[in-house]
Amino acid sequence: MLAKKAFSKKVLFGSLAAVAVVAAALVSYRVFGWGAMGPVNSLKLDLSRPDALVRTKSLSTLPRDLLTVPLARDVLREEFLFYYEQSEDRLGLKGSLRRIAYEHQLGWGDQLLRMVLDQPAEVALWRDADGSLKHFAIAVSRNQLTRLLEEVGKVALKDTQMSVAGRLRVDGDTVPVYALNYAWRRTLLFAAHGQRLVILSHPGMLYGGEENKDGDGTAEKTVASLLAPQADKQNIFHPQFHLDQAAPDGHSIAVKADFLSFGYQPFFGALEALRFDFQKGAWQSTVLLNADKLKKDGKDGKGGYDSSALWPVLPHSPSACFSVPVDWNALAPVLKRLGSKTSEPVVPLAGHLQGPAAACWYGNSRLHTPVFVATRSAQAGDDALYGSLFEAAIGGKDPVRKTAGKDGAVRWERSIATSLGQATPALAVVGNTVVFSADSKLVDQVLAVRRKQAPAASDLLPDGARTIGLIAPASLAKLIQFEAFDTLPANNEPVLRAAANEHLVPRLDALKKYPPLRMVLTQQPASGTAWVPLEWQEAAR
Repeated sequence: MLAKKAFSKKVLFGSLAAVAVVAAALVSYRVFGWGAMGPVNSLKLDLSRPDALVRTKSLSTLPRDLLTVPLARDVLREEFLFYYEQSEDRLGLKGSLRRIAYEHQLGWGDQLLRMVLDQPAEVALWRDADGSLKHFAIAVSRNQLTRLLEEVGKVALKDTQMSVAGRLRVDGDTVPVYALNYAWRRTLLFAAHGQRLVILSHPGMLYGGEENKDGDGTAEKTVASLLAPQADKQNIFHPQFHLDQAAPDGHSIAVKADFLSFGYQPFFGALEALRFDFQKGAWQSTVLLNADKLKKDGKDGKGGYDSSALWPVLPHSPSACFSVPVDWNALAPVLKRLGSKTSEPVVPLAGHLQGPAAACWYGNSRLHTPVFVATRSAQAGDDALYGSLFEAAIGGKDPVRKTAGKDGAVRWERSIATSLGQATPALAVVGNTVVFSADSKLVDQVLAVRRKQAPAASDLLPDGARTIGLIAPASLAKLIQFEAFDTLPANNEPVLRAAANEHLVPRLDALKKYPPLRMVLTQQPASGTAWVPLEWQEAAR
């Protein structure tokens, strides 16, 4: 199970894959039952703070436009469109609307569905407990809602699949919230006011179930804002993503870094979000950076997102490697807790570390054992503190083994038993370099690079300072394939293994044909928080 989680998390860090995940979450319609819920807002979502925001001229064209990216087209293929158009949930929703329209002699059969999918819309998405973007709110503006809603109100009084779930106050008016049970354990909510229509994928985003229909105050205020006639209230999510009110000429997908990093974003607060825009037949990437936090996190307080100190010590040809602007002061509470287990406090380490840190995966290791590299002050003199930190952070009964090299490197390791077998994590410091991995071999490879005994990732990089990521699709595909089949033993999982052979392997083979890519920041914000271009360039091999 741990390997499966690591598999999904590490793959998602590739930003192109993030686009696919957001788009897939948008069209999946995965919702649960109306009666199987607990307290108010049973999903425990903060509806005022979505994890992603999609703005589009047409939801129905988003999957097809996504496939204009060559990598997405070759990996997702046409089956992606088939799934979107023929998914069980979409067909169930369409069938329910047709049945209601037919039985009640209404003229809007598929009109409601087309109103949402074939028109400009905004979609906010929230992660579920399993970390996937499963819950959404869709907001659209239409000038043909009055007659339709009159008919909906009448149907809700006598139809078995539609009912009034509750009511909201919007701009002084009382607005009914309707529940549509369109399949077994599949229910959505929708409400309309004036020219605005809002659809929620799950009743638990507002209510607690059939026996508890009290609304969540924050959620109700959010939905009421989306239904309001004023544009500034409708765009309630825009300030969080630093977006203007102008509608995009195509598609725009913004994803918060906290979602992409699985909750670790507070440790690199300067990087706030990623955005993917589709305009004039092409996709472009941008990054939301906070210049003030970059200045605080940078070397010697000078600021900036400069990764030039990391690439010269990282081994050549990573499967995937990313640098992030770490806020080292944010580690102080963690170090304080760990220091309670040691003979001396390790909190001072937060002040010794500086600049960005890198997380890298290599084909000769595992997805759950990346190597982490950071930079410390060259005059820190804190080797003993790192040893104390390692002993406190890495549990186990075996003693910690400490070694010192002729180059001044100090290395600690400990053998531990895990659910995936025996592991030997290691930590080492030498000069201004700090390196850790759950796979001690990767730590040794970094030390070898620093001794000039092995090639470095920087050897073929034209601009290490502005490079924030490297992806080698061929190597990454091999790593993913190994992990996938390692979690599906032929004797225990013959059906899933056969499915992986049929569906996963061809897509990974397509991924292997792509050259290495590097992610380059072409500029940084001078002040405040701003979106800056993120370029994908072919990397030298």
